[in-house]
Amino acid sequence: MASAATSSPPAAASVRSVLIIKQSPPSARRVLRIRPSAAWTPQEDATLARLADEHGGRHWRRVAELMPGRSSRQCRDRWRHQLARSVYHRPFTAADDEELARLFLRHGGRWSAVSRAAHRRTSRVMRRRWKEIRDTDAFLNKLWKPDAGSDSSTTSSPSQLPCAGVVFGSGLPCFSLGRDAAATMPLLPACVAVA
Repeated sequence: MASAATSSPPAAASVRSVLIIKQSPPSARRVLRIRPSAAWTPQEDATLARLADEHGGRHWRRVAELMPGRSSRQCRDRWRHQLARSVYHRPFTAADDEELARLFLRHGGRWSAVSRAAHRRTSRVMRRRWKEIRDTDAFLNKLWKPDAGSDSSTTSSPSQLPCAGVVFGSGLPCFSLGRDAAATMPLLPACVAVA
């Protein structure tokens, strides 16, 4: 009788998600994955906000047990990046974009450090915004400020670059790389440490 050997999905699985439970070696812990994740409903958001307040933004496993169809990671990420009161949801302004460029030049791709310096924005939001603006012509033109009266193929002085104050203050020389060979696009400034 092969009916005992075949496995069927758990009866508690909802229509929008499938529970996958696997246990590799018998001594391994169980792994619970919920796929695919559906969009969060306003009722789920309200429930999650209430549960996060009750549990102090911790103990996500307990919160997930009270949120059917959601994993602890989904609950934690939704709270941290969307629902927490400390998350700033206003649109980015030109000043915010300039601050982001300055912070990126200072911290590089360490988005947690960038987000700490840019109060109330999460690292995920800062990284996403950087990817949105880094290749736009308007943003590159704002970074590129050639000397007045010089032709566009020459490099500008380091003091005119937005990173000059940040990099010079740290003792690193900053210089412009000029324009690409076709003179169609300005290249971002390069800041290097001299040994």
